[in-house]
Amino acid sequence: MASFGSLKSAIFDREARKQQYQAHILGLNAYDRHKKFVKDYVSFYGSEESSHVKLPVKTDQDTLREGYRFIRSEEDDMDRSWEQRLVKRYYDKLFKEYPLQTGAIFL
Repeated sequence: MASFGSLKSAIFDREARKQQYQAHILGLNAYDRHKKFVKDYVSFYGSEESSHVKLPVKTDQDTLREGYRFIRSEEDDMDRSWEQRLVKRYYDKLFKEYPLQTGAIFL
């Protein structure tokens, strides 16, 4: 059986650790507290890296680079996916004035 002194010491140590932890948590802002809780959760339960596969991000600029055509045809307008609609909207907004260069000077 444990002596009264060791039992008292164990209880005191446990309460001191509890107070120190609470003081540390209360001293953090909401974001840092959230990061600490998530880090503690992952360290306790482990992390599964295979379930957190990041998919490649395709931005609007990438879509415009892939789908833009300087001269559009009727077939280009037939596809109604969101990418093609975005490209068509961009194409329609462009200022379309093409000078003809013939080499002649008109007065």
